[in-house]
Amino acid sequence: MDGRSAGLQLIAGVAGLVVASALAVGWWRILRIVQRPSWPPGPGAVTAAGAQTATETFAGQPGHSPHELGIEYAWSTAAAIEPWAAGRNFFPRILEDVARARSTVHVLMYGWREGAIGQRLAELLERRRREGVEVRILVDALGSRAFYQAKAMYRRLADAGAAIVVNDVLPIDRDGLYQARKLDWRQAEVGHADHRKLLVIDGSVAWLGGAGIEDHFADGRFHDVMVRVTGNVVLQLQAVFLTSFSAHGGTLSPGPGALAGHFPAQPDPGTSPAAVLQVIPGGFQSATQALRERLDAARERLDVMNPYVTDPDMRERILAAARRGVRVRLVTSGRSNNWLAAASLRRHYADLVDAGVEIWEYPGVAHAKIIIADDWVQFGTVNLDAWALYRNFEIGVLARSIRAVELFESRVFEPDIACSKRGVPSSGLAGRPGRWLGDRLAYFL
Repeated sequence: MDGRSAGLQLIAGVAGLVVASALAVGWWRILRIVQRPSWPPGPGAVTAAGAQTATETFAGQPGHSPHELGIEYAWSTAAAIEPWAAGRNFFPRILEDVARARSTVHVLMYGWREGAIGQRLAELLERRRREGVEVRILVDALGSRAFYQAKAMYRRLADAGAAIVVNDVLPIDRDGLYQARKLDWRQAEVGHADHRKLLVIDGSVAWLGGAGIEDHFADGRFHDVMVRVTGNVVLQLQAVFLTSFSAHGGTLSPGPGALAGHFPAQPDPGTSPAAVLQVIPGGFQSATQALRERLDAARERLDVMNPYVTDPDMRERILAAARRGVRVRLVTSGRSNNWLAAASLRRHYADLVDAGVEIWEYPGVAHAKIIIADDWVQFGTVNLDAWALYRNFEIGVLARSIRAVELFESRVFEPDIACSKRGVPSSGLAGRPGRWLGDRLAYFL
């Protein structure tokens, strides 16, 4: 063997080792599913009354990683839980709340793009900054294209005085404010999308659900639901935002009592039991574990709306509910934006229908993530797939409220089912390879 061949073999060997090492690290840090007990909340969970102190303590200890956001939140109360279906209904109301803000507007958003609705919110926030309202923003770089297509919009917001931090799902991870970010040697955010959608206004009104600030939610191409929440639980949602903002390098006023203005006494603390839920990469999965609990506890009705139902564990729990006599209705997309996920679910249509599940295919992309189990409702950003249940940053609220359930039924499920068609098991060979492949790849979907 001549020297040239030996050199090429050495280079190939080193390259192979580098690729193998990268794959191993990627599997360990990103794809591997880790779970630790996260629900129900323990005696040390953060209450609504303790949300300010917990946030000040967190923010007063610099160097936190976003993976340390797995904070247990205690049961609290909600005064109002109002679901609004379709962007034509919820965007005007969100903008109205922002326009009426007196002190702060906080936005945590996976997808906030530079389209018509995105620019409209940005322009409104620029005006609110000039009027003295504090604006803090946390967006996902991948979902929001914060340094690419939407760069001009975010620069204008930053120039107007908005404090912006970004989650870097792709390398390289940098922390700090938008125009002064520094390298984070830990690269803690890489591989984990911040899929949450949350707005907190004046510490007293919160909006959360499945919709980004994007035109395809505004014009109906993606059918989604955003939920307006008031009551003491908003104080905990405020803590979620501020601790997340701090963990991504945003600065907050230090010291006990410094954040008092961000945690006002609520005009109506509410009486409906409500809990803040999250998924935080690294094993904290209160949203996932609470969802399992509700699916298993359902006795009379179980209504599920979700665009991606690929997780075998969740699917089996839905099947089990139907087999024990619960009336189960599953609303999903008739025209999915993820054909592999849709194929994975369709492979199991026969089992679901045989168990008694009513499958309803909405005429388009049904993007909302809602579970109604008897007189409980859980809503937020959690899809029934492995990324949302175990790997991404996600948020939700679980509430026991007959009034809220009635609103979700009358405003969301009943009208959506009325315009949907029954899902029936596929016959013949058409589509079978895709359904098989989708099912086999469920761990990665």
